[in-house]
Amino acid sequence: MEIILTKEQVREAFGELRYMGADACYRYDRENKKKTEEVEALKLHLGSMKLGNSVDIRLEATELPKIEPYSVVELDGAVYSPYVQRGNFPVLVERITCKGIRSISNKQA
Repeated sequence: MEIILTKEQVREAFGELRYMGADACYRYDRENKKKTEEVEALKLHLGSMKLGNSVDIRLEATELPKIEPYSVVELDGAVYSPYVQRGNFPVLVERITCKGIRSISNKQA
C-alpha cells in the first residue's frame, strides 16, 4: 500500500522538519548475501518539532543534499508505504520515502 502525501499532510504529521544529516543506504547483493559498496539511496535524519524526536526518511537519491544542519526543510514527493515485518510477532514498519528535499526560509515555515 502506498499513500502519496501532500506537503500539508507532512506538515500536519511532523510539524516543522529540520535537517540533521544523512547516511548512505548500500545495495544488498542477495546472491552473495553481502552489502555492496554501491549507494542505493540516502536515509535522512530529520528533527520533527511535533513529535519531539527525530524521524528517518528514505531519499531516493545517491548524493548528499547541500543543506546546512538544522535548516528547516520541505519534502518533495513524500510517500507513506507501511509494511508488516514477519517473525515470531508481526510488526508494522512505518516507511516514508521522498524524491527530493529542499531548504526553506524561516519566514515561509
